[in-house]
Amino acid sequence: MLKDDILSCFDGMSAKVSIVLKDLLKEEAVLELDAARVVPSASTIKILIMIEALKQVMESRLSLEEMVFIKPSEKVDFSIISELDVACYSIRDLITLMIIISDNTATNVLIDILGYDNINAQAERMQLKGTALNRKMMDFEAARQGRQNLTTVRDMAYMMEALYEGRILDRNMCDLALNILKRQKHKDLLKRYIAEDIVVAHKSGDLENLNHDIGIFYLPDAVYLLGVFVTEAESNVLAKHIIGKVSETVYEHFCAKI
Repeated sequence: MLKDDILSCFDGMSAKVSIVLKDLLKEEAVLELDAARVVPSASTIKILIMIEALKQVMESRLSLEEMVFIKPSEKVDFSIISELDVACYSIRDLITLMIIISDNTATNVLIDILGYDNINAQAERMQLKGTALNRKMMDFEAARQGRQNLTTVRDMAYMMEALYEGRILDRNMCDLALNILKRQKHKDLLKRYIAEDIVVAHKSGDLENLNHDIGIFYLPDAVYLLGVFVTEAESNVLAKHIIGKVSETVYEHFCAKI
């Protein structure tokens, strides 16, 4: 059985694993494992930030082509913006960089523009029970104080499925979000052990001994949603391996059905 094959991917390994798997063409849940467990979100929270940004664009409160000046004091680590001698970026650029390379400067600037309250209100409107943005990226002092960004794999799956179905924003904005997610450059988790040319709209995140990845897989005759969140792993290498093996197992299952 598929569930047993998935469980065998991390049997006996020191890690906590949460999984959501849905067949989107058949509109049915295939597997949920500890899906409501609240965990540090790492960079998967950027999906929520993107949705709020596109909502504000849809409502004409922002424009995708609006230019934003980034001050030197706003630049943080893990950011290509911090390495470039470019001062202005469009909202479209910031959203894209936040997602495809998980740029932290772009994320923090967008948080300031959108507002914590608006981002968290969007999570409430979607009835996400375990998701909250409580700090900016790279704010280690806030993290030490216990202000961690939180989510569940079920919440993230809800957002991804809602984008796929076009019911969280208008169809054009949902398609824009998915097209950005398809350009993801971090491919060492869900795509770790599968063919490079498989189209996946996904977003990953990592902290110490913690790795998450959630995405929609577009196969010729199947479309499925898979999220694998790993915490308390012995190492990030192990966490990535678990995500990769689960993804490989699911991929082979759907390929065998075609």
